[in-house]
Amino acid sequence: MFYPPRSRARFYGRTTNYVNVAKDALLGRIQSGDAVAAIEGELAAQLGSRHAVCMPQARVGIYLVIRALTRTRKKVVLSPYTIHDVINMVICAGAEPVFADIERETCNIDPRRIAELVDRDTAAVMVTHLHGLACDMPAIAALCRAKGVALIEDTSQSFGARIGDQRAGTFGDAGIYSFGMAKNVNSLYGGLVVTNRTDLAETLAQDLRDFPYTESSVLLRRAAFCLTGDIVTWPPIFRATTYWAFRYGYLHNVEALNKRVRGEDAPRLKQTIPDSYLRRMTPMQARLLVPQLREVDRLTALRIGYARIYHEGLAGIPEILTPPFRDDGSHVYLNYAIQYADRHALLRYLMTHGRDLTVQHMGNNADYECFGKYARDCPNARATAKQVLLLPTYPGYGEAEVRKNVALIRQYFQAHARQPVVAGAVAPDTASRVSSR
Repeated sequence: MFYPPRSRARFYGRTTNYVNVAKDALLGRIQSGDAVAAIEGELAAQLGSRHAVCMPQARVGIYLVIRALTRTRKKVVLSPYTIHDVINMVICAGAEPVFADIERETCNIDPRRIAELVDRDTAAVMVTHLHGLACDMPAIAALCRAKGVALIEDTSQSFGARIGDQRAGTFGDAGIYSFGMAKNVNSLYGGLVVTNRTDLAETLAQDLRDFPYTESSVLLRRAAFCLTGDIVTWPPIFRATTYWAFRYGYLHNVEALNKRVRGEDAPRLKQTIPDSYLRRMTPMQARLLVPQLREVDRLTALRIGYARIYHEGLAGIPEILTPPFRDDGSHVYLNYAIQYADRHALLRYLMTHGRDLTVQHMGNNADYECFGKYARDCPNARATAKQVLLLPTYPGYGEAEVRKNVALIRQYFQAHARQPVVAGAVAPDTASRVSSR
């Protein structure tokens, strides 16, 4: 028998968040104060951008930015490996998504594919810094400048990343961030757009001006959901009860349990943005962000430390593909995403032997039937969508848990691999690209 693990994920933010939410609710000030304008100024300064505009959700920021930047030309080149509602936001904005295949190692859009797809009808390129790994922004920004197209960065999973002395999200016309409950800066719902373009900032502010605040009832339900999540993943409770339910559900294919931990399910086409999206961030949410911003770089350093352990510990296993390791701040590792062709066999082994992990449920939008009009052959995205397994990196996870994951993954391959594990080896089909990054 094994000692139960820590949970695969926990929400960011302080426990005092719940006290502050309850206090604002009781005092009737969820929608009171000038905290939104104040946090916009603080975020612009911290990220090194001229303007910052708070959003109700990151996806609304994507919708509004694309709507503003595609008034004449309509094509937007982007990765197919993202949440399906990102594609919907492009379509709802009246634009046409053009899928560019990804790099296998980073799961990010391949600059070479961008160059092949940009034409005279292209309005913008949108890149996604997935899993906390920054795209090759100097190369992509230079390409967009040369082609005369706008550049948008979806930085929802990479708040705090740096490329040289510049923050991810500030290389193009607009950068979009998420402050959703699963992100490393959390205001229940919420997002942000940064831009150095005064015209774009004014357009976004004008668009938002007539939107109502996000309803207090919606925010209170989300806070209750997050609090429940924090309780059931609190190590004493998780190890005593929650883990065993998750484990049983996965090992016995209990859909009623498994669907509760899937983040991306049942993609469908939206051609009109839902009215419920068209809201503004409340002052209460802005106040929740203030103390978290001071912790970003410290917590990023902890995740990078965990990524180093995974990187070094999983080296030499030819059957798996690991992300590139960088400790320069460009890769902040919201999760450590490995890829393996038979990921469910590996996950079953890990869950059987006392780990709590999950596959990435995000898929290849270029293959989804609902987006058939925009279908494109993206073989790397297709393969990646079937192979990613997420290893936890949240700061409270602990080095000991990371090392247990590494030990069991190595144990699996020592028992099941068709070829021996050799220290320092790299899979033949990826060696040239890994060494160049």
